[in-house]
Amino acid sequence: MAGSVLAVNTEFPSEEIVTAVSSVIKTGGIAVYPSDTVYGLMADGFNKAACEAVASIKGYSSIRPFIILVNSLESALSLVSSTNGKKLMQLYWPGPVTLVFKASNITPPWLVSTNGTVALRYPADNLSQAILRETGRFLITTSANTKGQPFPLVPDNIHSSITDFVDLMLDGGVLPARTPSKVLNCTGETPVEVRK
Repeated sequence: MAGSVLAVNTEFPSEEIVTAVSSVIKTGGIAVYPSDTVYGLMADGFNKAACEAVASIKGYSSIRPFIILVNSLESALSLVSSTNGKKLMQLYWPGPVTLVFKASNITPPWLVSTNGTVALRYPADNLSQAILRETGRFLITTSANTKGQPFPLVPDNIHSSITDFVDLMLDGGVLPARTPSKVLNCTGETPVEVRK
């Protein structure tokens, strides 16, 4: 383990924990955290070097258009060019649903897919919301595993190829059995399920 490990109460995260992880994020670091789905990696989405580091940890040869976590509908709307965005966001958020829209011109190009879309999620859990508020940033997230590895629900199941290269791990204990967020493509007239 390269960075430090801090125990966290996911329902009632302490101010000290939130400050610690936010400090890591603001300085371009990477954290492992218990999300509202599985254990994931978190970094500043507008920091290209941080996004490149996450991609490297995941075993990718280049940056992927990672899911961006937002802390409000208003902030999410600034990243999309869709006219029906707000209605769909109100329908599905906050919660473990990722919505894909056409990206606005302020979205960093490294977070935009080749077809011009951006993937956004407004999480419902207290920990993610607290970190988003404290950092004031758009944060990228992705599961804390590499291709072929199971989605981690327990910190001990996160491979050293991940933990050896992060700056901080938040240990929230064993998460309930669940899967990564559902993904809906919202670029057309009606949402299309991309991932259940």
